[in-house]
Amino acid sequence: MKTVAITGALGNLGWKFVQHMSAHADVRRVIGLDLHVPSSEQLGELSAVQTGKCEFVSSDLLDWQDRRWRDAVDRSDAVVHFAAQNPFPEASWDDANRSLDMTLNVALASVDVGVGRFVFVSSNHVMGRYKNSPLADTIGTGELTTSLEHAVGTVWQVGEREMDSTPYAVAKSSGERLCQALGTRADGRTTFVSVRVGWCQPGENEPATLSAAGTPTQAIGIERDADFERADLWFRHMWLSNRDFAQLFERAVLAKADTWPEPSVVVNGVSGNTGMAWSLDEAQRYLGYAPQDDVEA
Repeated sequence: MKTVAITGALGNLGWKFVQHMSAHADVRRVIGLDLHVPSSEQLGELSAVQTGKCEFVSSDLLDWQDRRWRDAVDRSDAVVHFAAQNPFPEASWDDANRSLDMTLNVALASVDVGVGRFVFVSSNHVMGRYKNSPLADTIGTGELTTSLEHAVGTVWQVGEREMDSTPYAVAKSSGERLCQALGTRADGRTTFVSVRVGWCQPGENEPATLSAAGTPTQAIGIERDADFERADLWFRHMWLSNRDFAQLFERAVLAKADTWPEPSVVVNGVSGNTGMAWSLDEAQRYLGYAPQDDVEA
């Protein structure tokens, strides 16, 4: 793998992956795409893990005419698309529309120039309705596979505020469908992996800082009733540790597609959390993902 472009490169997940791939021996070049440029602190972090193989391109993914990001895609062997207008589950419909527009632009540009692998960062919120009855009653441990029909949007309570991730999840669900259609159209020239990322927090990302709030932007402030316990367990089981995140996305970029059932696959992106509903069968089978961490350990 010669060159990997990473959109949303300065965000939480994008930055983690920029650092990881910049230190990867088999990657010659990492192109970080973002609206902004890295801070001096970020550049200092990066200098500790790489030897000049990373470049940053400030550009607007919403603008199809912006040749800066399109030229970067043209130079890439793989594109990993983290960028979003609002990366949190409480995103508005306007946020979601803009996020989907970015996905459309970057995915179409990747197919146009024959990028070999496109990795779309989806979300567990595509299946969020399985948190509560009646859908919760239809699955057991490890039975929430990527072959089930989409059930978009998680609904939960944070204090007096009802949270509903439906707009955020619709953009992710639509992105998955786009990847499926483009994969078929590209006839193997571009292959696609959609990763339904769980909860990978900023920074150290320790299990102790997970909460029933379900997002780092909200503080939990409700009594520990049955609804609280259900939300707390649901979000804990979505945990994706930093090292499992790095391994999973590395495999999403590098895994060969020879044995896939079709040119676009979908996998769940969580750690090996004991008792969770999420299935890791697809990630293990298609990508060779082998999680090392468990939120309950």
